[in-house]
Amino acid sequence: MKSIFKKYAKLLLISGSALIFSGSAFAAKTHLTMGMSLEPPHLDPTAGAAAAIDEVVYANVFEGLTRINQNAEVLPALADSWIISSDGLTYTFSLRRGVKFHDGAAFDSSDVVFSLERATAENSTNAQKALFSAITS
Repeated sequence: MKSIFKKYAKLLLISGSALIFSGSAFAAKTHLTMGMSLEPPHLDPTAGAAAAIDEVVYANVFEGLTRINQNAEVLPALADSWIISSDGLTYTFSLRRGVKFHDGAAFDSSDVVFSLERATAENSTNAQKALFSAITS
């Protein structure tokens, strides 16, 4: 038992020393590049909670009514503009005209309603369902 403890203590001491003495090499770097492989189990972001869906599908396949830029500003996407009521409870979106789905079908307000109702349905397994809880109609 004592020899196992000594081996782990030596290993810990060597590892700690390596970290301390290599600190200046790490401090000189200002960027970190990290590669990842993400495979979403499906392409339906409302059908499960896999992290890969958020990372891969939302940003590359779906488009929302608005988007947020790197300065945290809300910008138009599928909505050209919107009006917020004075009490802050009602948002009225004006949708972009001429938007078509991959099959050529026109995009309209019924598609937005369908998407929101599907994402918030009682039997939905959408991991972001709580984000829509304040929507009443």
